Formats: sequence, structure tokens, C-alpha cells
Amino acid sequence: MSVAVVVDSASDLPNDLADALGILRVPLTISLDGVDYKDGTELSRERFWELAQASRQLPKTAAPSPAEFDAAFSQKLDAGASHVICLTMTKDLSATYQSASTAASAYAGRVSVFDTRTLTIGEGLVALAVATAAHAGADAMECERIVGSTIDRVMTFGTLNTLENLRRGGRIGAASALLGTVMSFKPLIEVRDGGIEPAGRVRTRKTAIAALLEKFEEGRPYERVGVVHAMAVDLDGVVASVREVTGVDEVVISVMGATIGTHAGPGALGISVVKRESK
Repeated sequence: MSVAVVVDSASDLPNDLADALGILRVPLTISLDGVDYKDGTELSRERFWELAQASRQLPKTAAPSPAEFDAAFSQKLDAGASHVICLTMTKDLSATYQSASTAASAYAGRVSVFDTRTLTIGEGLVALAVATAAHAGADAMECERIVGSTIDRVMTFGTLNTLENLRRGGRIGAASALLGTVMSFKPLIEVRDGGIEPAGRVRTRKTAIAALLEKFEEGRPYERVGVVHAMAVDLDGVVASVREVTGVDEVVISVMGATIGTHAGPGALGISVVKRESK
């Protein structure tokens, strides 16, 4: 019997990769100009950015209900899975983990819920690691070990064009230290232990990308690398540089979805890596 993987839509997994590994995504709800959408199903990533750019209001996000996670768990178990591993974005920024845990309590140990302590493609890389192992036949115990190990080895850094979305959405946390000085600067952020932390500031987009790449020069070797972007126009050059710096050719590339994009704002760019596991 197989192990199935469930994630929330904040993982920003590319559809083709998630579908190939049977990863089921539970959508958060996005409210935009008075209309509610299910992230990634009723509202594609690309369409979200079109609507968000045209709106004067900051979109609002809501965690999936326990009932939505319950439906996902039942779907996988009814299809023959012996165990479900559910991964969520950091519980410090969302009630998603709590909803998943509430739903899992009805399954007598057949569902394990993990707070990945990260978000967007960082969460997605954890999901890919465990789903790949499950697809190859790993049992529940080994899959749970892989989850814990991978979470410990994920690093995520990003750059924003503005902190306004984070401030207005109440998700800025320790990065508020940058507010008084950001002005014409491009802020750098790090997702660290479940929170958003300041990682510096620079004056231009080009310098910001260079500063991001420097964060990964000393950590090789890496086993997984992902790039997530809010419709970036400089994507090709960024990905080429990421491949060169990390030494990983197969970079997961994804458009940032509504869940994280609402708070990151247009022009945001993130790079996540998983350090290779030491033997």
C-alpha cells in the first residue's frame, strides 16, 4: 500500500510536477474585490496577478477548513493509500496547519500532519522530496523521516519590490525593521524557523538578485532547487544564474500563487534550496 502526499496551495507547486507524483493540493481561499476564489483551481496564478494589479484593494486569504482537509484525506485513503502525509505552510503565518491537524485527528494515526516551517516553493520542495520517495515505494516511517530531514535542510531567501503588502496584510513580523529605511531600497528577506526575517537591503533589482545568489554560494552541494516569481520579466537570467551558483541543473520554476503573492506583492522573487543530506 502506498503513502499519499497532501499539501496546501501555498506550496506553489507546478501543476505538472504535482500531478505526476499524485500530490493533492488543498486550496486556500482568496477574496478579491468581494469575490471568493479557490487558490489554484478557481483562480490560476497568472489570472490572480492580472486581477491583483487592477485592484485597489489588498486581497485577503483564508485557510482551508478542517472539512476541506478531511475530504482530501478521505480521497487518498479511499483510493488505496495506507497512510497520508500532509504538509502545510508555517503555522506562524496561517491557520492552515491547525485546520489540517483538526481533520487528521479523526483518522486514528493514518494521517500525519507536518508544519514545514516555510512557505511557497520551499514547502513545495519538501513535498517533492517525500512524494518522490513514496512513489519509489518508501513506507510511512521512512517518508516521515524524509519530511523531518528535508525541513531541516531547506533555505529560502527572497527579494520584494515593496513591503507594503506585508505591512497591510499584517504578516511582516521581524521584517518590520526594514520599514523605516526601505524607501528606494529593495528589501531582502529570509524565511527562518517559520517567520519572515530581514536579510538586508540594496538599491537595485540587479543588486538584489546578486545578493540572493550570494546566500547560496557556500552551502553546496544541494539536492533540490526552486525559483518562484511574481511574473518576473528577468526570469531566464535568474534561473541561469541559479543553476550556475547551486550546481543543480533541474531547477523547479513556479509562478507565485495568490496565497503568498497577496503578501509578497508584484515583482517578488524567491529562491529555495534543499542541502544534500549527509551520509
